[in-house]
Amino acid sequence: MRFCTFKTPRDGRQRTGVVEGSKVYGVKGQAALLEMIESGRTKAEVEIEGDGIDLGKSELLAPIRRPGKIIATIVNTQAMLGGKDIHLDRPRLDMKAPSTVVGPREKILAPIGGLRPEVELAAVVGRKISRATEEEAQSSIFGYTVLNDLTAPQDSREDAYEAYRRDRTTGEIRRSTMRGPLFRSKNHDAFCPMGPWIVTPDESDRWSDLRMTTEFDGRLVQEGSTSEYLFSPAKIASYVSGFLSLEPGDIVSCGSVGWTREALGSLDPTEYVLPRMDGTLELEIEGIGRLVNPVLKDMPLGRGAR
Repeated sequence: MRFCTFKTPRDGRQRTGVVEGSKVYGVKGQAALLEMIESGRTKAEVEIEGDGIDLGKSELLAPIRRPGKIIATIVNTQAMLGGKDIHLDRPRLDMKAPSTVVGPREKILAPIGGLRPEVELAAVVGRKISRATEEEAQSSIFGYTVLNDLTAPQDSREDAYEAYRRDRTTGEIRRSTMRGPLFRSKNHDAFCPMGPWIVTPDESDRWSDLRMTTEFDGRLVQEGSTSEYLFSPAKIASYVSGFLSLEPGDIVSCGSVGWTREALGSLDPTEYVLPRMDGTLELEIEGIGRLVNPVLKDMPLGRGAR
């Protein structure tokens, strides 16, 4: 099934829905999708009502408006690591604030220093897990959605700092420049578009080979596949649950793929940003959905920032 959160111009009320074909049907007696997930209602227990509403006449929102946690996996493909000779023994993680979540068609304000889109498959946790095996983690996944792990790379460069650290090779303590933390670069307002819906595992079990793309104003800038992931959604969720319990509605985003040669040029993946212009971002994961958001370029403070 494809679960969504939607509202219609008629009453503006947010509701949980099921998308079938070109229509969305309300779920009887259910307002918030997160509450439905927390309640443990199964697919068989979900009752839809009415004759459905055309998708074009409804507004899809982020499926889960305020997840408890958003775990973002970084460098989970060889393209993001920069070469096939580099390997990882475990996932590398960051977090995004729940308040950064926006839904389809909501506006994104690109910082003056540039904006980098990152198309990612995100798993939605369906029940609490702690110290879970990979199999237990897999069975806990409620479904999958598309997540855009937006990043402002200049923030991390500006947040770099100097400190005295021991050289791993020589053992000498010396002054070194440390990479800036990712928190500011990952957590501007609206930096976590998500949607358009959540696809439950029974819809398709082929999550491991799905084409992933990002287009900006019709230009292909990212292309790859979930088959490139070094660590599966279940592996990541299991790893995280080993030190931090995951709860219903938490999001585990699995990392992005590389940029097209035309878009990247001679840059490394951490340096790419979109052209500084207003435009439309369209992210798509085969079998999961297409996530579309307008991008507006920010202006210096005092000069008409939107």
